[in-house]
Amino acid sequence: MTTIRQLTINDYQAVLAMQTGIEDDYVLRIFPQLIENSAQTLFGLITAEGIAAVAGVYRLPNGNGILGRLRSDIRFHSKGNATSLLQHIIAYCEQDPTMNWLGAITLKSNLPAQRVLDKLNIQPESSFISLLMKAPERFIVPSAAPWELIEGIDRKRAVIEQAAVEAKAAFYPYEAYFPIPYASAILEDDYIEKLAVFRDPKSSRIMAIQEDYKGQDIAQIQYFWPDVFQQDGLWTTVFNYLKQSDKQLVPQLDVSPETASSIPAAFRDSFTENNDPWLIYGKYIR
Repeated sequence: MTTIRQLTINDYQAVLAMQTGIEDDYVLRIFPQLIENSAQTLFGLITAEGIAAVAGVYRLPNGNGILGRLRSDIRFHSKGNATSLLQHIIAYCEQDPTMNWLGAITLKSNLPAQRVLDKLNIQPESSFISLLMKAPERFIVPSAAPWELIEGIDRKRAVIEQAAVEAKAAFYPYEAYFPIPYASAILEDDYIEKLAVFRDPKSSRIMAIQEDYKGQDIAQIQYFWPDVFQQDGLWTTVFNYLKQSDKQLVPQLDVSPETASSIPAAFRDSFTENNDPWLIYGKYIR
């Protein structure tokens, strides 16, 4: 008999027994932290032989949710387990009146995941490439003046909202690897307070830096326009920020595939090459 239910910490050993075919699978490794996170709800498809599949929904502000953490036991592949599990999670979210939008983010090269999303009638909406500056020591920092720091929650919110409108931003890089539909309601006070926001004194361009953790300490650069590599003052500001931190922060930013394909030579040795875009799938449920 097959059942689907929400997982708890009591399922940890059964989750560890899954054979996902992924070496040092981080989803299995950090399962206790995922369970402890109140924004994360995990479900399992359970058979008599054990847990056949795991997936969940990560809740973000303004009723946004990201489907993910999908793992299947390779001993039970080709049985439609992933589709059945995600259908259950979608139905669970549709019954929640606080949920508005469900998304999923997968690499363009991950064709099996895309086939599952197509079956679930979740459509691709956008794409981006996530760039990591793995070798910042190779980068020659411009001599341009740094941008001005914007302080105060209200002022930071105002300049971010203005920039998002000017750039016609459809998605906002709320966390590294987790863009969600842009709306002013996602800019909650606690979130904005943690952002370091800077403005180019010569234009209306702004940038925000958020410290995040995705397997390593990240300085996520939030910038809405395609000319990020032409903004010398921005990069001076980023490296000033890195120097003042007591962490080994790795700069990260999301750009369009077009921007990623035309990275100037001065940046190529610093950023990890990435030709595999992330695809943003989504559907409104309200």
